[in-house]
Amino acid sequence: MPLSGRHISKSAQAGIIFAVGMLGLGLTSWPATAQQLSGGARIYFEKGGCNQCHGTNGDGVGDDAREHGANFRESALDKETMVMIISCGVPGTNMPYFEKFSYTDDRCYGMTAADAGTDKPQAPITTFLAKRDISAVADYILETFVGQGPVAPGAEKPAQPPPAAH
Repeated sequence: MPLSGRHISKSAQAGIIFAVGMLGLGLTSWPATAQQLSGGARIYFEKGGCNQCHGTNGDGVGDDAREHGANFRESALDKETMVMIISCGVPGTNMPYFEKFSYTDDRCYGMTAADAGTDKPQAPITTFLAKRDISAVADYILETFVGQGPVAPGAEKPAQPPPAAH
């Protein structure tokens, strides 16, 4: 059923995320290597700009004070679900899609751009990511933030990657 012109409710958004999560149970690839995590950190802080909404600590308090994203520290998402959300965004929210061809067919939640209508996520402000980059940033988020609970007062922030050499 096309969603064009319709608003996707919070419960429908949660349902989409839950359904994708159920499809992905048990399909994670752990643990990521140190090199993969380093590359994922670079994407999180630089190329993807994830910290602008999700914060340096992944707690949903964006480094850009105007933005707030999902709190990864309280998440129980698996890798396949995380990859789907990064690739496709979340319809009806500010979470953009990072895979260039999202919504050109029904790879994202079974919806095309026409199906999603005005609820289609926006393209990223930064740049689209290659599938390997999406996988690397998902590994970084899962290893660094997911399931870690609240940030302890005075806790150090995770190390950010060094500036890229030019």
